[in-house]
Formats: sequence, C-alpha cells, structure tokens
Amino acid sequence: MTAVFVGNGTAFGAWAANIPRVREAAGLQDGALGVVLLCISLGAVVAMQVAGRYAGQIGTARACWMAGLLLMVALPAPAFVPGYPALLLSGVALGLALGLLDVCMNAHAAWMERQAGLPIMSSFHAGWSVGQLLGAALAGGVAAWGLGVGWGLGLPAVLVGACGLAGLLLPAAPYAPAEPAHLAWPDRTIVVLGVLVACSFVIEGGVADWSSVYLRTVLGASPAMASTSIAVFAGVMVLMRLVGDRLVARLGPARVVAGGGAVAGVGLLIAVLAPGVVVGVCGFALVGVGVANIVPVLFSAAGARGAAGVAMVSTAGYAAGLASPPLIGLVSDGVGLRVGLGVLLIVACGLWSLGSRFDDYITSKRNFRRQPPAKTIDHQQSLS
Repeated sequence: MTAVFVGNGTAFGAWAANIPRVREAAGLQDGALGVVLLCISLGAVVAMQVAGRYAGQIGTARACWMAGLLLMVALPAPAFVPGYPALLLSGVALGLALGLLDVCMNAHAAWMERQAGLPIMSSFHAGWSVGQLLGAALAGGVAAWGLGVGWGLGLPAVLVGACGLAGLLLPAAPYAPAEPAHLAWPDRTIVVLGVLVACSFVIEGGVADWSSVYLRTVLGASPAMASTSIAVFAGVMVLMRLVGDRLVARLGPARVVAGGGAVAGVGLLIAVLAPGVVVGVCGFALVGVGVANIVPVLFSAAGARGAAGVAMVSTAGYAAGLASPPLIGLVSDGVGLRVGLGVLLIVACGLWSLGSRFDDYITSKRNFRRQPPAKTIDHQQSLS
C-alpha cells in the first residue's frame, strides 16, 4: 500500500517541479498557464465525485492499480501533446488520474487500518510525502542533465507505473453492496470532516505556494534560501508522518487534529512576525509539524463511510486547496503578504477549535476496531 502512495506523490512532485518547463516549452503566458492548472484541479474534483462509485463497483484494490496505470500514461502527456487545446485536455486527464488514485488509495488504506485494529494511515501518507520529494528530485536531475521536459515527466511516470502495479499485491477489500451507486448528500459527520480537511488543505496549499515568496519579498531572503522553505516544510512533514501513527495511538485522533491546529497556528504566528529569514523558515517548519498528521487522521475517519466518504471529504479538501493561494494573493495585494498569511492563522485557530469540539466525529468507534470476516461478496474475486 505504501508503494501506491509513493507513486501518487511521485507524480504530484514531478509535475509541480516541471511546471516552469512545460510553460516554457509551450510558450505560455501566466494566464494561459493558470488555465492549464485550473483544468488539472477541475479534473481531480470531477474524478473524486465518481471515485466512490467506481471503487465500489470493482473494489478499491483493483481500482488502485488501474488508476496507477492511468496516471502513468497521463503524467507525461502534457509534454508531448500538440497545441494549447490538447494541453488543456491533457491537464484534465492528469487531474482525473490524480483524483481517482487519491480517493481509491485512501479508501483502501482506511479499510486496511480498520482490519489491523491500529492507526497506520500516517505511515502511508509519509510514503506520499517521500514520493513527492522523489518526483521533484528526479525532475530536477533530468533538468540538470540537460534533457527535455518529456524526460522530466516520462522517467517519473515509469516509477509511478511500477508503484501502481504494486496495487496487484493488495489484499482485496470486500465489496459493500450498500456503496452508493449515485452521488449522495453528505451527513453531518462528513460535513465536519470535510470542513476540517479543507482547513488543513488551505494551510498546506498556502504555505507551499507563498512561503518562498514571503521569505524573498518580505524578509529579503536570497533565491536559494527562499526555496529552502519548501524543502524544509516537506521534509518536516515526512518525519512527522513517520511517527504519526504512534502519536495517534498515544494521544487519540481528535487531540492530534486539535493539537496540530494549535501548533500550526503558533508556527504561522512566528512566521508572520519574523524579523529575519531564519526565524521565518523555523516558523514554516513548525507549521509542517502541526499539519502533517491532520489529513491522514481525517481520511481515516472518513474511510469508515467507505470510498464515498473519502471521495466527499477529498473533494472538500481539494476545492479549498484550489481557492487558498488566490485568496491569499488578493488579500496581499491590498494589505501586504504578512496579513495575507495571517488569514492562514485564523484557519489554524479554526482547526484547533473544531478539533476540540467534534471529538466524536473524528474518533469513530469503527476506525480502529478489528473487523470480523466479511459476509459481503468479494466483488473483485467475482470479476476474476
């Protein structure tokens, strides 16, 4: 299962690192590039709307490796398509593959966690973060060798495909006939989990997109030092996710969410009040410490509702992550980037408050209880 998460993270990291090269190769202006990125995000959101039904029909294990192979094909496509309309379509395809695999792998990981009777979701998400760093490193290495953007996306795609095929080794989760065959309205639990995931994605997206700009333009960091903040932020999240399962077992899911929001808020406060670059980087690193294990905990809770629950929560998170960077930009245009990042501080306070109040929604009794042998039909075996 970890390999599947690594593959998804590799695709995400490789694409993010190659965005400037795709822009240059296609001769795009900032506005045209923004439309391409929007197509990817819209594709991901659309995929999440149907992923619950898709996984419910064929089983989450089979859905994982199929989505992994689709992602292997979609990742390098933007480097080879002719013309801008085809580039937009390739962006939609890439978003569809990313969103589909994201929901299926989290749903299956949540089922495996319930079978184990122990919190293990953070370890899987640590694999995603490792894959993100690996994909970015591969893309950077290819660029340093002077190879084209096709190689920069193609080589990571091979690794994505190999990781996706690891899904063939996953244990088959029993097919649940109650899985919705249509889009369903979320209940109160899913709404709460969706709001919490959205808050976490807003913070992660805001820091990822704006921390280096803040260090460079506000605190006067060198270009190299400014880019260091992203590496530090991602590295800290990997380390925290490696120990996240122990934290969940010791403190409980709700305390991890509420405490993570509080720590992220302190980190943001340090960053926006920082007198210098080093203090600013330390503040953003502390944000990474706080948010690292929030999303794994919440996806685990949503997984108690099956793939459909993960799909609805993921949709809320990605939609919020899509809105976060431009919102910070709009606020910053009017009152400065310090205040713009201060918006994230308010969101972190919301995470702390909601995480403290909705313990029952985050800590589902079904999350870490070993399940008895399923009496439902193993749909994957019935198809084979």
